[in-house]
Amino acid sequence: MVMREKWETLQAQEQKLILDLRENGPDCAKFLSRRHGLNLRDTMDMLSCLEARGWLERVKGTFLFKRGFKKPKHMNHTYYSVTRRADRFLRGF
Repeated sequence: MVMREKWETLQAQEQKLILDLRENGPDCAKFLSRRHGLNLRDTMDMLSCLEARGWLERVKGTFLFKRGFKKPKHMNHTYYSVTRRADRFLRGF
């Protein structure tokens, strides 16, 4: 996926979601919406939009190995992570 826009053109809430995923690792819309106090539907729409624009990607697999977890988590939801290209871009922040 190619990032088709600049960081400055993203909405503030979109930037917060991207930075949260970069700092805390992959997560699903349910937990992101709770953490940021957003409506679940709005969060899901933002995540799918950011995925289409090349900032995020879906995590593949059945289990999620996340730091801080003692055991792998079964992925009952769709989990998103920052794309490699977006991560390289954000290293300057």
